Amino acid sequence: MPVPYFAPENVKKIRGLLQATKRAVVVTHHNPDGDAIGTSLALAQVLKMLDIDTTIIVPNPFPEFLHWMDGVKDILIYKHGHTLPKQLLSEADLLFCVDLNALSRMDALGKFIGTLPTPRVVIDHHLQPELNDFTIAFSDPVACSSAEALYHLIKDLDLLPHLNMTIAEAIYTGIMTDTNGFRNNCSRPEVFYIIAELLQYGVDKDKIYNAVYNSYSYNRMRLLGYALEKMVVLQEYRTAYIVLTKEEIASFHFQPGDTEGFVNYPLHIKDIVFAVFMSENQENIRISFRSRGRFSVNEFARQHFDGGGHLNAAGGISRLTVEETIAKFLQSIEQYKDELATV
Repeated sequence: MPVPYFAPENVKKIRGLLQATKRAVVVTHHNPDGDAIGTSLALAQVLKMLDIDTTIIVPNPFPEFLHWMDGVKDILIYKHGHTLPKQLLSEADLLFCVDLNALSRMDALGKFIGTLPTPRVVIDHHLQPELNDFTIAFSDPVACSSAEALYHLIKDLDLLPHLNMTIAEAIYTGIMTDTNGFRNNCSRPEVFYIIAELLQYGVDKDKIYNAVYNSYSYNRMRLLGYALEKMVVLQEYRTAYIVLTKEEIASFHFQPGDTEGFVNYPLHIKDIVFAVFMSENQENIRISFRSRGRFSVNEFARQHFDGGGHLNAAGGISRLTVEETIAKFLQSIEQYKDELATV
C-alpha cells in the first residue's frame, strides 16, 4: 500500500523513477479547472527540463479563459476519441495524476488508466485520497491547491533551480484560481511566501487575473443572470441552491467553463452558509458544494452524492433525473438542519 503524503521514502522513490523515465504522461480530472491545468503545465515543464518526453492528457475540453497559458496548445483531449492519447498512455514509463484523489474523477480516461501496469504518481490536495489507485502519493490536504503541493514537491526534489517564468506563472494560476483569488483556504502565511517567490520570476499577477476573471463571454454573463434568477433560498437551512437543466444551458450557447464559479454567488447572501449548484449534462448531473465555517461539504458530498473534496469546497454527481436529484438533496439536508443553524 502506498505511503501517504510527503514521506521521505516517497521522495526517494520518485527520484529513482524519474531517473529511469524517458516518457511520461500527466493527466487530471474531468472538467479541468485552473488548478488542474496550471499544475499539469508546470509539472510538464519541469519534467521536460529533466529530458523526459512529456504529454498532458485531459478527459474533456477545458475553459476558454485558460487557453492563454503557455503550453495549452499541446494538451490532448481524451474525449475526442483519437487513438493517440491511448497510445501515449500505453507507451509511458510513468503517469502523473494531478489534482484528483481517485481515478474515478477522470471518468473514461481513469478507467483506461486503471487497466495499465504503468506506475502512477498522484500530486493532490483533496481529502481522503484513494491510495490503492496510485503507486506513490504526494497528497497534502493542508495545501490550498495542487499547485502549492507541486511547489513543495519540486522543493523536496531539489528542483527549484529549474523554475522559470513559465513554470512560476502556471503554479501562480493554479493557486490563484483554487483559492478564488486568494479568498479561500489560504490563511497560512506560507502560501504568500510562495506567491512572493513566484513573483520574483516575473509573473504578472494583474495580467493573469484579467485573463482568468475578466474575459467571460456575453452569453456566460447572460447565463449567470438567468441562474441567479432561478436561485432558491432555504432560510430555515441557511442554504441556497441553483439548478440548470441541459436545455437551459444549451439555450445560452454554453462553452466549457461558462458555469465556473456560479456556486460561490449564493454565499454572498447574508446568513447563507451552504451553497449548491446543479448542472445537468447528457450523462448525469454534476453538483458543486460550497460552505462557510465548519460545515463540511466534503462529508455531505461523500455521504449523499458519490463525491468529495475539501471542508468548504466539494463536488458530487447524480445519475437521477433533475427532479429526483432535487428531492434527494432536500431530503438529505433535513438531517443537517441543526448543524447548519449553528455554523
